[in-house]
Formats: sequence, C-alpha cells, structure tokens
Amino acid sequence: MNSEFMWKIILLWFAVVVTILCIAREWSVAVFGVTYGLGFGGITYKYRRKIKPFLEKVHLNNFGGFLFIAVTVTITEEVYCYALGNQIAHPVLWVDLILVTVMWLVWFSTWYFWLSKWYSFEEKEVLLVAGSTGISYEFVGTGEIFRNPLGIFLAAPLAVVVYAAIFVLPMQVITFTGENTRRMKLVAGVLLPFVLTIPVALVLYLVLSLFGIL
Repeated sequence: MNSEFMWKIILLWFAVVVTILCIAREWSVAVFGVTYGLGFGGITYKYRRKIKPFLEKVHLNNFGGFLFIAVTVTITEEVYCYALGNQIAHPVLWVDLILVTVMWLVWFSTWYFWLSKWYSFEEKEVLLVAGSTGISYEFVGTGEIFRNPLGIFLAAPLAVVVYAAIFVLPMQVITFTGENTRRMKLVAGVLLPFVLTIPVALVLYLVLSLFGIL
C-alpha cells in the first residue's frame, strides 16, 4: 500500500470536511480536528526522532512507560475535546475518561503485543492503519452507522487524522519486529483492536452498571 499517497487523499478529504463544518458553523468540531489532529499530531510526528531517544533516556521505553504515555495522551485528548464543547463517549467527563481509557488501552496494547510482532509496517502505514480503527470506534461502536450511515463521509477523515495523532507518541515506544507483509495486515490492523475491545467494553459496561454509574 502506498501509504504516502493515501495520506494525501485523507488530508485532502479532511480539508474538505473541515470546510463543510465551518460553513455549517460546527466550530468546535472543526477547531478540535485542526488543532489536535493536524496541530498536535503534526508537531509530535515532526519531532518524533527527538521524542523517541528522550523517552529512552527517561526510561519510558518499556510497557510501563507505554501505558503511562497511552493513558496520558488519552486523558488530555478527551479533556481537550470536552473543553471545546464536543460530544464525548459519556456526558459526565470522569465516566468518559474511565470508558475511553480502558477501551483505548485495548487498542494500544493490541499494537504493542501483537500487530507490531506479527506484521511488517512502515511508519506512515502504522499511523494510517491505527488511525482507521478510529472509524470503527467512533462510527460503529457508537451505533452512529445505523442512525446516520451517510455521516461516515464526515466522520472518516476526522477519525483517521485524530486517532493517528493520538497514536504518534505511544508508537515511539513500540518495537516493530514483524516480518509478515501480506495485505491481511491492513485488515488485522484496523479491525483486530476494535474486535478485542468489544468483550472488554461489555464487561466494563456491566461493572459500571452494577455500581449505578451507567
């Protein structure tokens, strides 16, 4: 897969969607997509070669460090999204942070333990594939695909860009040793984290329901 070409398509699509959102006066979504997706994601990607040795220097290049980075990125992203007035997984922020942190840890960990060890990925390919899982989380997992199937036109590029931005920092701690180059890696990379999240989400929902939180 020519990931560089695909990224050009995604970013062009992203620009069109942001323009539509601005015309529709959906400022909070547009601002979040641009500032977090392109801003934070672009900066961390540009300086990734300096970030990686820094993480090694402070001994965060292990699974404990990976978890710390993943949780920190998750919390800051959700708080920023909420602060801008965007809809989050749950209207109560602290509940949202529990839900999203647990479910995204499945996404991050699937890459850390399995996908990076099974398949051979280029750097831009990793971000494209990992980012595409965001479509499943945001559009399928929420049931939005049934309520507004055409909404995927707007959701897809935003999800890919934002989720890729989220993944840049944790990716610096992942060691990629896989050698399998079959195209199945693209399907596995997009769908496996989401599929593994489903049973975890169900258990989490039951636990929080028992405590009267949901």
